[in-house]
Amino acid sequence: MHFHDPLAFAISPATVLGAQICALGFSRFDALAAHVRALPHGHAQRPGDPLAILREERGTNSSKHHLLATVAQTCGHPEVVLTLGIYAMSEFNTPGIGGILGAASVSSIPQAHCSLTVDNQRLDFTGPPQASESPLRSLTAEFFLTPDKLAERMAPLQQQALAQWATQQGVSFEAAWALRQACFAVLSDGVD
Repeated sequence: MHFHDPLAFAISPATVLGAQICALGFSRFDALAAHVRALPHGHAQRPGDPLAILREERGTNSSKHHLLATVAQTCGHPEVVLTLGIYAMSEFNTPGIGGILGAASVSSIPQAHCSLTVDNQRLDFTGPPQASESPLRSLTAEFFLTPDKLAERMAPLQQQALAQWATQQGVSFEAAWALRQACFAVLSDGVD
């Protein structure tokens, strides 16, 4: 049986983004994806710069997957799809928030998480697993987006999921948002 890696393709320098990626030393998408996965979590200082995560050597799950999807699609690989999932954020997939959630008498709260979908397979290039469970194992919804729509769709989808959860819990949206923010406050650089 022959195995085909859907991420093993050349990065074309024929586009501006492709040329910039190649100039940074990446000629293959799978090598770029492995490099991005190894980068530590952190928010870019120049979020408007599409290459900020490579130049600053850090990124969030949304910025990492946004870059990878943009590069793949720019190189003619529309099968590499940016996916925004809503998952049940808990101590199991986000270590350190269990005390905050427990104090509020809940076990999880909705949170957005980006990944790639290729050939019906979810691929997470967030980084080394630090949790006993991947956020992808507790998805409650998924949205397939073009990279240019992520910024405009992510916050509303997150807020909609949180509003629905708040109603189910019998709390206000503001209380749910405050609980979400309290979870992030215990994490070193937040989750995105």
